[in-house]
Amino acid sequence: MELATYFYKILKKKDNFKLVFDAEPEFTNVCFWYFPPRLKRIPKGFERDQELQKIAPKIKAQMVEEGTAMISFQPCGDKVNFFRMVFSNPATRQADVDYLIDEIERLGKDL
Repeated sequence: MELATYFYKILKKKDNFKLVFDAEPEFTNVCFWYFPPRLKRIPKGFERDQELQKIAPKIKAQMVEEGTAMISFQPCGDKVNFFRMVFSNPATRQADVDYLIDEIERLGKDL
């Protein structure tokens, strides 16, 4: 739970991340979108959602290809694909969380 809360607080401060649920996590799941810089210029709506829908799958594919991290994504109802981080490994540390955030930013910044 501590890592989920840590992750939530870090993402809330970041410009290119938006939480799917804007409340502190009650469990070990944290759901979020990553917004590449170009998407921040598109007004909220259908066009932006169509582009945002593609971001999580592309970043995950790059992570798998490079072997750097593993995180799931999914859509839910009217919400387009978002990352779903589930903290279940007791060996995970804050440094691992920081690495994941940096890795998402590195892989997604030019999408």
